[in-house]
Amino acid sequence: MTHTSVRQVALSSLCGPEGGLARSHRGLAAFWQSVANDVLLDTAPADTRAQLAALDAWFTGGPACALVAGPDPNFRSALLSRWALSVAERRAAEVIFVPVSARFGTAVERDMLKLFFGLFKGSATAMFSRPRSPNELISAIRLALMGVGWVSSVPDEENPQLLVVLDGVERAADGWPDPRVPFLSEPGEGARIVVSVDAEGHAPSGMLWRDRLAWAAEEMTLISYPADRPLSDETARARRTLASLGEEGVLAARVFDALAAILAPVSRDDLVRAVGVNLAALEVFERAPDPARRLVVTDDQGAYRFRGDAARARWAASDRLAAIEDAIVARGLSALRAGRAASEPHVAWPPYLVEYLGAHMTRRCAGVADCMDLVSPAWLRIWMDRPGGLVGFLTDARRARRAAEDALLDVCGSGTEGDPGAGAERAARLCDVVRCALVEGALCEKEGSRHEERDRTEPYTEPAVDLTRPTGAARERAEALVTFASLLTGSEQQLVQGWATDACAGLDEILPRSIPYVATDPSAADPERTRRIRAGATYDEVGGYLSRDMVIRPTDLSPEEAWRLAESRDGESRMVAFAGILPDLPEEMREKAVREVMSAYWAHGDRLALRVLAACAPWMALADAARVICNELGNDWTDEFPQMLVGFGSITELSPLLRRLGGTAALVGAARVIADVGEWLP
Repeated sequence: MTHTSVRQVALSSLCGPEGGLARSHRGLAAFWQSVANDVLLDTAPADTRAQLAALDAWFTGGPACALVAGPDPNFRSALLSRWALSVAERRAAEVIFVPVSARFGTAVERDMLKLFFGLFKGSATAMFSRPRSPNELISAIRLALMGVGWVSSVPDEENPQLLVVLDGVERAADGWPDPRVPFLSEPGEGARIVVSVDAEGHAPSGMLWRDRLAWAAEEMTLISYPADRPLSDETARARRTLASLGEEGVLAARVFDALAAILAPVSRDDLVRAVGVNLAALEVFERAPDPARRLVVTDDQGAYRFRGDAARARWAASDRLAAIEDAIVARGLSALRAGRAASEPHVAWPPYLVEYLGAHMTRRCAGVADCMDLVSPAWLRIWMDRPGGLVGFLTDARRARRAAEDALLDVCGSGTEGDPGAGAERAARLCDVVRCALVEGALCEKEGSRHEERDRTEPYTEPAVDLTRPTGAARERAEALVTFASLLTGSEQQLVQGWATDACAGLDEILPRSIPYVATDPSAADPERTRRIRAGATYDEVGGYLSRDMVIRPTDLSPEEAWRLAESRDGESRMVAFAGILPDLPEEMREKAVREVMSAYWAHGDRLALRVLAACAPWMALADAARVICNELGNDWTDEFPQMLVGFGSITELSPLLRRLGGTAALVGAARVIADVGEWLP
């Protein structure tokens, strides 16, 4: 095989498997075309050869992760693409190369994750199903990075190697990478990860990139190059050219501003309908002279984008861009609310506005109420008209959930536990979190790929959902509502009982589920358990009691002896031990014991402890209760929707945490959400 054919095969491998999403990704093709002259035709200059040698040295003998930092994005892209191609040519590793840029439609987390996952050889990397949401894509990628042998046979099956390159992560547009949801932090044996950024610290936050990526300092190498490379001033020349045109130049500059504010290549129609560019300004822009007009290129489908990332970044420094994004958000929300209020079917939306309204809302820190408009039947109908509508809608649902979670955690940390207004706010935000979780669970259940046999060697393609397919959760929904009704009294109970009665129609008898709790009545003490604990048994058996009848029972130990025994435990058994002594402690000591439970849980616990935590809820700090709900509710992507309602770690079992955070208003609100989502997505 000639050198040219070897290079062509290597380049083809960097474009993803045949028939998959990555192979048809216009942005990825545009990236490789943009660096073709530097990488494929020209030999590497001397300064580039030194950097290539540094990358090779890291790859063969360095830690698993490398951060490549330098201010010139064009140099970084050319360097890393040249090196990645050489690694693929040598068959030294299976190479996944993801360019991050609004120019290529990969700056938004959803777009990046879809391309990233689509570059793997087959969907066996997902292990369980075709990923349907950002969290599932992240989980699938993490599995692929931890199990390198599943996705790579290079250099051989016994010793596979996988190289992942994310180029230009400083251009990420909507808050990723999020250190709360790391997906590049645990590469398996044989995996190497390179992330390129403009500087070691993230501007404007000042956080080090290694912290954003959840990398330990000793597990990474920093490869940087000096900032003395000459940078082009083409943006300044373009501005001077437009300034010389007078009023026409002002109009044309508005189009450049719009193109700097958008998050992906955009069509002429979308510039007008979604972004709000004036037609007259667009016509002036299209006949603008060089060097202004050459800053922007048009792809083969007529979409506009900046020619280079450096030029886009300099133009994006304008203070006018925030107003453009605010106008995009206002335009989208206004159209959504108008369509929801209208009786006639919705009109066709500009594709860009559907795809990126949520991202612009995230960037502009939209309020929770606005974000929750994206978790609605109207917005789902709009997304269903788009390719990849399921992933797109669930991405927006996740955006809304993050906004609600952040607001919930803020109000829990504000020191207003006794404030009725703060309690109402906590209840409202809890219900938003529950709605987002249940909507995501119901849609994934309707998609149904986890229940179907499929060829795991297939490349990744977009999942789809049949909204008429039942979730199969009618009985579980009824059980959840009956259980919530049993937790309430008076008019609140009557209200929830009405929803429960509707849900039970046509079903056999439904009984309420047991809820974890601490039995403080001394008559519930278990003498045999007391004897065994004094004889040296651990408190791990608390879990056994909870799995049977959901109760932590007294042991009839003195508070001093109980505390001493619990304090002697380490790790996860310490968490269970302090939970186990709650019945034996006076009320004033229980809050302190639960702090010990939570400290051990955050350090060592897993989901098997959720029932223990639910039982501890009455004495739990508000912030801890909120974090448990946010971390656990529906976040295990292997869960099935019926189990989210009444299974282990379900909204029903976690109801003591809801009560702790928002009182009975939170219980009523959660029940209302269960009923509403059941009516919307039965």
